[in-house]
Amino acid sequence: MTSNRATGRKLQILSAAAEDPQQLDLLSFISEFALPEIEAKAKVKETKVPRPVLNPPKVATPVYFHGNVSSEKSFSRFCVGKSNQFAFEAIKRFIQNERNDFGMIFLKADSGLGKTHLLHACANEMVKLKKSFYFSSALTLPSDISGKNVEALFIDDVEDVEGKPELQKVFCQLIDYVQAKKIKMIVAGSKLPKNLMNCEERLKRKLSSALIHHIDELDSELALEIVEQRSLDLELALPENVKKLVSQQTGTNVYGIESLLYKFKSSEEIKGQKITMEVALEEIKDKKAIQQSCDFDFILDSVGESFGVSRKDLLSGKRTMAVAEARHVAMYILKEKMELSLMKVGEFFSRDHTSVMYAVARIKKQLNDDPKIRTKIEGLISTPV
Repeated sequence: MTSNRATGRKLQILSAAAEDPQQLDLLSFISEFALPEIEAKAKVKETKVPRPVLNPPKVATPVYFHGNVSSEKSFSRFCVGKSNQFAFEAIKRFIQNERNDFGMIFLKADSGLGKTHLLHACANEMVKLKKSFYFSSALTLPSDISGKNVEALFIDDVEDVEGKPELQKVFCQLIDYVQAKKIKMIVAGSKLPKNLMNCEERLKRKLSSALIHHIDELDSELALEIVEQRSLDLELALPENVKKLVSQQTGTNVYGIESLLYKFKSSEEIKGQKITMEVALEEIKDKKAIQQSCDFDFILDSVGESFGVSRKDLLSGKRTMAVAEARHVAMYILKEKMELSLMKVGEFFSRDHTSVMYAVARIKKQLNDDPKIRTKIEGLISTPV
């Protein structure tokens, strides 16, 4: 319709100026060039312009986190066994649950048993859930996390605050802040809070109020599982007897397992030979672990003969005074003189580590109180107790 009106007006102008040639030339120029441009602009004005979006989609804010987190240390790669299953499940649920029912968890474990792996796994889970967190050791505690929208804190090696009053003060303030804001917090260490040395009682009380979980020594089954997983990671093909040897040699410490496997891998690459039992024994150069099963048999036979108790009775569930005393002596020798772990000694006798702890403590007391039992035990071992 706009086009028709413009065309009609053009004809009226041309007709009125027909008697003036100069004016006609000017109007011809206008009709040829100016009017089409005016018509085009008119069409543009009639075109509907989309309304602005009042609520544009929000751009996802990048996840904030502080600390060096190993992507390899995840929950799926954590080897779970009797010694760590309860702690593993509790911590995993704590992180994955939206609610914060416990406030703070304290994870106690000796070095090399997986507490740091679990902290890294928690951090990786937070990344997966797109949540913000702070990961550090006790030596690099954040003095202020306000304004950073941190949803969790993971603090490793709590014993590093021993003898550092200023750091302990920061730690106390940090705990107060996360509790007030209901921020999740996991603290890990090789000592229980009450056993921290040169540490403020106030900090000990705050840490002791956490839900405390323990990771105990590895049992043989879990140690073997760790050996198998680490061997796969290193692309190291080991015979089953060598895997079992490694798990027995360093079964109480993951670092020891990894160190020995790295040694095997290096030897395989440098010497160009597969790791056999003979090669493994040469690399270890420590016959004590290899002889453990033989030593166990020898100790059982020696103790049984000395106390007049059969090997079968020592390994049975019998609890007569004579059998119990002989069993306790055998446990003591294996733990204190053979330096086997509580878990491993317990496995030999199909008992848990607390039974071994009781037996060892009982025999230690008898060694001080009873000269006869002391003489008897000295006769069973090569060095005096």
